[in-house]
Amino acid sequence: MNLENIQRNKVKTILQFSIPSIIAMVLTSLITIVDGFFIGNYVGKEGLAAVNLGLPIVYLYLALGLMISVGGVVIAGMALGSGDNRTCNSVFNQTMFTVIVLTVLLSIVVWFCLNPMLRVLHADGDVAVFFKDYYGIMLVQLPVMVINSSYGMFIRGEGKPQYFMQVNILNVLLNIFLDYLFVRWFGWGVKGIALASLLAGAVTLVCILYFFLKKSSVYKLGRFAFSRMVCKDTLLNGSSEFIGEISLSISMFAYNFVILRNIGIEGVTAFTIVGILLLYSVW
Repeated sequence: MNLENIQRNKVKTILQFSIPSIIAMVLTSLITIVDGFFIGNYVGKEGLAAVNLGLPIVYLYLALGLMISVGGVVIAGMALGSGDNRTCNSVFNQTMFTVIVLTVLLSIVVWFCLNPMLRVLHADGDVAVFFKDYYGIMLVQLPVMVINSSYGMFIRGEGKPQYFMQVNILNVLLNIFLDYLFVRWFGWGVKGIALASLLAGAVTLVCILYFFLKKSSVYKLGRFAFSRMVCKDTLLNGSSEFIGEISLSISMFAYNFVILRNIGIEGVTAFTIVGILLLYSVW
């Protein structure tokens, strides 16, 4: 990206970056809607409730991923702007290494917390079975999701938001097809939904890694020297994103706890459907 061209074409540059990002957000919402459609029609209210009970886990991953990736891409962008490509690439690789390690460790910790979480929520029966079936697979998929999102921020930082938008389109189409195949035809229920997300995310990750191996002109995969100062600045820069997402995680857990205790599975299912309808209304 040339600074003079950006200054001369400010509106064009803003649209060039904002429109693909907006499309990517809409596509992400579409995945949630499609998953809800297949679960509601082929699994039932217990499946919808089970998925919704685990949403605090999803927001926890988003909080961690956004904190590290947003903080890292800011520091890398500053180094790139000053012409220090070596520091820029080092920050990029350290950020992605940190994201990968922490999300994998988080999955290990959360795995041991699934049963205690069900006990706290007083969820049992089919809901508990669906919950463990779904999130048992999602604990592998969620790190992939966060890694893809983090890499996507650096793709945008390189000035190629259209590429990440195309990868998101592929992710959505593949997810919808696999949802239909695994749930409608194979009858795998919530396991099929989770497996579809995992496979679609894995294909997306391959496409993203191909970009950094073959097409990237700025960020290159490679070795780096771990810097505590960079790690500290990364966490501080991304702390606001962490607070925003973790507050949603806590709120969602509280909503589910109160609804499940006072209304039951029907209440949680209704709450889930309302959330899906809100995504429709945003469109």
